[in-house]
Amino acid sequence: MPTYSPTYSSGGGSSESLLRVTGLCKRYTRGSLWRKRVAVAAVVSADFGISRGQTLALVGESGSGKSTVARCVARIERPDAGQILMQGADIAQLAAAALLPFRCRIQMVFQDAVTSMNPRFSALEVIEEPMRIRRETVHDRRDRARALMIEVGLSPDWMHRSISNFSGGQRQRIALARALTMRPQLLVLDEALTGLDVSTQAQIANLLIDLQAAHRLTYLLISHDLALVARLADLIGVMAEGRIVEAGPAQQIVSDPEHPATKKLLASAKAAAGKLTRITGASL
Repeated sequence: MPTYSPTYSSGGGSSESLLRVTGLCKRYTRGSLWRKRVAVAAVVSADFGISRGQTLALVGESGSGKSTVARCVARIERPDAGQILMQGADIAQLAAAALLPFRCRIQMVFQDAVTSMNPRFSALEVIEEPMRIRRETVHDRRDRARALMIEVGLSPDWMHRSISNFSGGQRQRIALARALTMRPQLLVLDEALTGLDVSTQAQIANLLIDLQAAHRLTYLLISHDLALVARLADLIGVMAEGRIVEAGPAQQIVSDPEHPATKKLLASAKAAAGKLTRITGASL
């Protein structure tokens, strides 16, 4: 099995390396009192890098290991082996206290935004929560929350609404606003566009493009939808059985796939070609 170590900078982009992952491995143990416990390899020696201001998409079928990579990069989980270099600093095995300076620089947005929010909170309380933990002043929190609601396309007049009164797309906008309160450099987007209707998905995808340009954000985008990521990503890595089996510039992966897993995803994606109309990028 060949080892892929994708890094790519487009002609107009920056070559400043933000994230470099090498030899990333993660295993889980399955079993019970009645069954023998066995180790299952979720990620096997994953290697990739992302330059500042660019997007790497990891795509694959369910169980391919892509979300495990995301959780390890965000250090929600600790990998069993490998390095996660954030601007040269290895965060892979750091203890909780040592990770604190990096928490602001790496933020994660999940597929089901509502499960990552307190259902009793208003939109303002959800967005303010990270700033409250950092003990920022009430005035600063309110001003920042108001500005971010406007930036993600929500009226600040809605800030006192309960989170349960927002649609799925609106909650995803709130999740993005909350992530941006920490002024991160890297956003890990774990299936953040999955489950939305086509129109809302296109709107959120366009918002991500605008936010990236405005804040020079770097994205690690996790998805099973090759049609979508081909239009958002600079680089695509295809995962199967815990490994990155093919990687390269988005246009190359879409126009000249090599691995059977990539070809399978592409065949599925072609059925959905054209569903995002405004987003520019690779053509299927």
